[in-house]
Amino acid sequence: MRTITDTNISARHRILFTCFLISFSCTAFAMINNDLQSATSESDHHTFLRDEVRTFLFDKLEQSSLDYQSNSADSDTNNDIQVKVRNIDKRIVVPRCASGFNFELGSDIFQQTNQSIKVSCIDKPSWYLFVHASVAVMQDVVVSRDNLSPGSLLSKRNLEVISIDKNRLKGSVFSDIAQVAGARIKRRMRSGNIIDDRMLCFVCKGDRVSIAASRGGLSVKVFGVAEQDGVLGDTIQVRNISSDKLVYGRVTSTSEVQVSI
Repeated sequence: MRTITDTNISARHRILFTCFLISFSCTAFAMINNDLQSATSESDHHTFLRDEVRTFLFDKLEQSSLDYQSNSADSDTNNDIQVKVRNIDKRIVVPRCASGFNFELGSDIFQQTNQSIKVSCIDKPSWYLFVHASVAVMQDVVVSRDNLSPGSLLSKRNLEVISIDKNRLKGSVFSDIAQVAGARIKRRMRSGNIIDDRMLCFVCKGDRVSIAASRGGLSVKVFGVAEQDGVLGDTIQVRNISSDKLVYGRVTSTSEVQVSI
């Protein structure tokens, strides 16, 4: 049979144990909360730095794109700049930099898709970090929608426009289907192949064309046969059917060349 004293001791033990649990829980919660705050703060620094790097790359790309277009005949090409900054290792401590971060780019931003950006802080001369990113300047280009055989006539039915990284482009490409509609393919093509001026002819060797000449108010047209392939703007050799003479004319359409007199 329990005594009153034993009951009192047991009650005190329960109270002490309950207090211990409460104290332990509060301490553990505070530690976890501090760790979470610390992790969140560090994560915020990483996110802030990634945003800063992204802004820096966008500025560089836009300026480089403007400089490129001002020196290029293809200045009307529709470009879309895409930037993806990779995550910074969580183990790396990114300091607060009151004076702002400095960014250095090692290579021409148009030449490489993968970029490495050196980040430094004036406030902490010994600290620096390399952040990696992928950049792409997308350009609208005309591609084949279907598999095409040599001699196929290009039209809206077998062509489409897609966006491609400019670093993948070679030769002179086209951004609008209207620029190549009516031309013919000189070699076999697969669906998705990029159309460039080396693989097509607006006037192909052996085609019957009009030879147009004009001077002042006088215009003359005769028929001829193309002796060379040519795209719009090319100067090709054409044989006059009537005189059997060879003349040079500029390709102005899929059925006409213009000669000077």
